[in-house]
Formats: sequence, structure tokens, C-alpha cells
Amino acid sequence: MPPILREWGTKYGELFRTRAGTTDFIWLNSKEAVKELFDRRSAIYSSRQPMPMAFDCATGGKRITFAPYGKTWRDSRAVFHKVLTQKMAQDYSVIQLFEAKQLGVDLLNNPQDFYMHNRRYAASVIMQVTYGWRIPKWDCPEIHRIFQVLGRFVQCRKPGQWLVDVFPTLAKSRLFNMFSSWKRIGNEFHAADNATWMGFWNEMKQKVADGTAPHCFGKILQRDYEKQGLTESRAAWICGGLIEAGSETTSATLNNCLYLILSSPDCVGRAHEELDRVVGPNRTPTFDDEPNLPYIRGMIKETLRMRPINKFGNNHFNIEDDWYSGYFIPKGSIVMANWWSIHYDEKYYPQPDKFLPERWLDYPHSASKAAALPDGTQRDHLTYGGGRRICAGIHLAEKSLFINVARILWGFDIGLARNEDGMPIALDFSTKSLQKGSSSVTRPFPCEIKARSQHHEKIMREEWTVAQKKGIDFSHIQWSV
Repeated sequence: MPPILREWGTKYGELFRTRAGTTDFIWLNSKEAVKELFDRRSAIYSSRQPMPMAFDCATGGKRITFAPYGKTWRDSRAVFHKVLTQKMAQDYSVIQLFEAKQLGVDLLNNPQDFYMHNRRYAASVIMQVTYGWRIPKWDCPEIHRIFQVLGRFVQCRKPGQWLVDVFPTLAKSRLFNMFSSWKRIGNEFHAADNATWMGFWNEMKQKVADGTAPHCFGKILQRDYEKQGLTESRAAWICGGLIEAGSETTSATLNNCLYLILSSPDCVGRAHEELDRVVGPNRTPTFDDEPNLPYIRGMIKETLRMRPINKFGNNHFNIEDDWYSGYFIPKGSIVMANWWSIHYDEKYYPQPDKFLPERWLDYPHSASKAAALPDGTQRDHLTYGGGRRICAGIHLAEKSLFINVARILWGFDIGLARNEDGMPIALDFSTKSLQKGSSSVTRPFPCEIKARSQHHEKIMREEWTVAQKKGIDFSHIQWSV
């Protein structure tokens, strides 16, 4: 799908329309169009299309990602914002740094399992924020329950997967429902996901009751959710939504970054040079180093440009007829930011098929600041979405990506894995390397990761030993709902 969307964007210009059933899909192929419609006209472009299977049935109407714009969405989104502000993301840095130190030692001990180490890191950070407990290893049952939910989430989200979501009126057709299994499958999905999110919630509820609950957002929400007009079930799904948003997206981007680094071996040396100059050999990078590491920041931006996390673009649903640049956009259209066209447009990104972190060396803005720029053409990339539905976790995600990419490249050499004859194993760096489904998740791939020196290994192991003895103290974090 991505190559076709890129080709159509080049061929048909700033906007083009496709049609599935009775639904119009309007594809936006310029940064200007995305800024105008999603941001400046957000009052009419902030909803989601009706999804009888993915939203109403499979989530019981509780997954905020699929929720239409309205009071329910706004109430849930307000809670998300309070947990994920820039200030809160800074407070969470103690958690992120602790988990990043474990990630480094995990890579030293079992480098071949890097794919799962990155997944463990991301899930452990967001679980501590939400429910106050760590996920110290990949084979914890909690992490497998989370990724099972994410697997069902991807099945719900895949365009065209469910005929009833393409033709929503079919949900009321007795004849269709007699021969279709969507309700049965949707109910099974909802039962399984609800068991996971309510299971975590009830475990915290018991800990609150017996006075052993750790300091975390879930504890505060259990106390105050009714004040926000939330039911207990919806509050549990808000916590689940945080875990969903913080698990797969961050880990997938870390793995995508490693994959793209392999396509451009020279960038490892450039990253090492910058890190050696700024950080030096006797300590690992910290968040304070970020302003002085533009090449590392560029590697992250370039990864998010080339591998936006949602494979099919960012979709909004307009609630009124509208016109843009001579194009009529009928009410009830699914309006997509076609980032496979935009992110590979030579007008914005010369040599778009090459992984070139250096293109960002003089770019001064973080992803969140770039999204707020009045001139949409100056935005770095569109991976975090736009308008009222921009990713609420943008600050937390950026910090996780920075600290891990910086620390991995400080401590490790990264290169193509080799076969039994010592020859490099060739990889396909096109979008064919992505897993099936709606997310841009690279399939597991071989990669050679080894410590740059015994000294680098010694520093990483010593820091992790000290971190384990001290533990994580985030008692300073003040949550509110």
C-alpha cells in the first residue's frame, strides 16, 4: 500500500479521492493542506468515521482512538493531556533513564534479542506511569497480555478488514448479520481486551484498598474518576489506552531506527563522533545532552519521516461539506494525511529514499514545537498527526526515543549481521520489510550489536548496578485528573 499511495500522490497532485463503498477517502498530499484542514479547520475535521466493528462492538465504545469527536472524547482526552503534558514528561525522565540503563545491559547480555528488549523497555515505562509496576523481562505475563491487545487493535484498525466498517449501515441489516461473523469476533475481542484492562484496574483497586498501591496515575484516577464524569469501565480503558499508546509505537520506532541505520552504515560513525565529542567515554548520555546532539535528534526525525507509525496515514472525518483549493470535500469523508507522499516529496526532503540524519542538523524545533508552527511547510514530519487529535503522548515518546537512541549509539557498534561464511546478510530496506497490518512495524531482522569497547561495557554495567541499588524514586510526580 505505501508505494501506491506515494505514486498516486505524485501523479494526482495535492488532493485526490478514492472510494470504498459509499465512503469517500480524501488524500492530502501536501503539508499545506494538512495544516489548513486538520489545524485551522479542526472544528469540522476532528471526528472519526462510524466503525460498528472496530469501535462500537470490539471496544464497547471505550477506545478513545476510535471515538468520534464529542463530549465523551473530550472528557477522555482531557485526562490523557493531564498525564502527558510536557511538564509531566520531564518528570517521567527518571523512569525512562532507569529503563534505558537496563536496556543497555540487556543488549550486552543478549544482543540478538534486541527487538524484544525494545518492546520490554516501552511497555515497562508506560506501565510504571499508569499502574506503578515494572516489567523487568520480556517473559512477564503482563507484557504478553498487552501485546495480545495490540494485536487485536491492529486487526480492528486495518482498512477494509471489516465490511461493516466500510458500509456502516450493514450493522442494522438482519440478512447481513445472519451470514457475517463480525459481531461474534467483535464481542470476543471486547471480552478479551476488557478482561486485560479491567484486570489491571481491579488489581490496583485491591492495592488501594489494602494500602499497598504504588504511587502512579491509576491510583489517582481510581480516587477521582467520578469527578470527571467517567464510569469505572471507561476509566479502566483510559488507563489501557495509555498503555496501548506507549507500548508498540515507541518500541516499533526504536526497531525501525536500528533497521534504517543498517541502510546507511556511515551514520554510525557520525553518531559516534558526535557522542564522543559531547558526552565523552566516561559516562552515558543523559537528557541534558539533547540540545548538543543534533545528529542523534536527526536520526530520530529521519526514522519518523521514513517509517511513520501508522501505515495508512492519519485519518480524520469531516462533519460538514467543505472546499479546499477548488476541491469539494463532502460531509462524511475520511480525510487522510498521505504521509507516504508527503514524507517522500523531494520538495520537502531532497533524496527522500535515503536515510540522511544530516538533513536535520540545522533544524531547531522539537516535534511538538514543529507541529505548532504557523507555516505547515516548516514542520519536520507528520507522524504524530495534527489538529485536535495530535498524539497526546508526543512529549513522552520523543524523550524515550532520544535517550535510547543516544545511549545505544554511545555504547554499541551496529552493523549488518553475518552468515556462517562471514558475509553480510542483505536486507530489503523498502516498505516490503514491514509486517502485515496497519502499523509500520519492521519484521524481526538480524542485526549485529556489540559493545564499542570493554570500557564502554564497563560503564554501562556499573551504571545499571548503581541504578538497581538506588531504585526509582518518582514520589515527586504529582498527578491530577
